[in-house]
Amino acid sequence: MKFRIVKIELKDDDFVRVWMKKEVKSATVMPENILSDPMKIIELGKQVSTAYLKAMEEVMEYDAIITIDYTEYNEMDLKVGDVVEIEIKHSEKS
Repeated sequence: MKFRIVKIELKDDDFVRVWMKKEVKSATVMPENILSDPMKIIELGKQVSTAYLKAMEEVMEYDAIITIDYTEYNEMDLKVGDVVEIEIKHSEKS
């Protein structure tokens, strides 16, 4: 699964905590007839504002939080905004 890093925090001297949001991309094309009617432009503005507020709320929530070793974090040179892929594997109990 692909995630976008939204927050990185030093947990202690040995570990870093990384907060991530699932990477989902979607886009729609705006029909030209919307631009011809002022009322439609106002309605579109309301919808865009609502969508923006919803997107801001989603950014405040995290889909995944992982703790990684500081050395691994340094080697990968992770930054906020980077897209990473996380793989979960079943392992034997130790």
